[in-house]
Amino acid sequence: MNSMFRLAVAALGFVTVAASAQSDWPNRPVRWVVPFAPGGPTDAISRVLSGRLAESLGQSVVIENRSGASGAIGSEAVARAAPDGYTVVFGTQSTHASNLVFFPNMAFDPIRDFQPLTLVGTSCLALIVPPSVPVSNARELIDWIARQAGAASYGTAAAGSSQHVAAELMLRSSGVKATHVPYRGSGAAMPDLLSGRLSFMFDNLPSSLPLSRSGKVKALAQTCAKRSPSAPDLPTMVEAGFKDFVIEGWYGVFAPARTPRAIAERLSAEINKALRHPDSMERWKTLGFDPIGSTPDALAERQRGDLDYWRRMIEFTGVKVE
Repeated sequence: MNSMFRLAVAALGFVTVAASAQSDWPNRPVRWVVPFAPGGPTDAISRVLSGRLAESLGQSVVIENRSGASGAIGSEAVARAAPDGYTVVFGTQSTHASNLVFFPNMAFDPIRDFQPLTLVGTSCLALIVPPSVPVSNARELIDWIARQAGAASYGTAAAGSSQHVAAELMLRSSGVKATHVPYRGSGAAMPDLLSGRLSFMFDNLPSSLPLSRSGKVKALAQTCAKRSPSAPDLPTMVEAGFKDFVIEGWYGVFAPARTPRAIAERLSAEINKALRHPDSMERWKTLGFDPIGSTPDALAERQRGDLDYWRRMIEFTGVKVE
């Protein structure tokens, strides 16, 4: 009986300590992992949100870029972190959905090993070329690639990324070929595109628009189902003559699985608040990012639904990650 009593007291003590830890959260800085290199859209959006989140939480929110393996290195680090609300990852459709298709033997499960917090927003891709490529629309690009006899090349944020799938979808549906050059993030690929070492690239609209407006690249089309409000003059791939060509990605924030529900809901609410802050909304317009905001359950539902879509898309394009 004494033994049972001691176990009961110990269990009660554990619950009390856990409850106390939740009640005074946060009492130290929060780590915000971006699983891609600095300079890309995930980094730019994260820095806006983390700044606002720090203000509302009264604690520092520290950005940590951990790139590599199509976002798997940074994501796995968060999956293995303590589920105490002090580590989150800014995930994407690739890191937290389609990577399951490409890497079925990953050391972690992007659905099982995470607690979804909020669907931050959606963004499509832009088809961009350096000024040195003598084309003004997507169809002219296809004709130009055909004349290069296999010498054309395109960059992506990573093998198996949405950029990779979009490029192969365009090439295969047009019957032309180009060499794929994968990088560790869009930011790493961009210097080679700007210099003309790459012929074209499908990059996230948020990072492409500022470059297009400054004349550093030419934007030919976007992969949204309809024109993004941030790029009303840029035609969609469907409008450019590519039937059923729609690729829209998403961004979401995740914590490790088993993060206490109260903390997850608080984080979700605070991130949604940061997302809708008037200053943030102005920034989204310049980035070409369409904010949403959601509950943890809504993000979980989006994850599951996207898996079926990307399985079909990857099967058609034949994209593989070696």
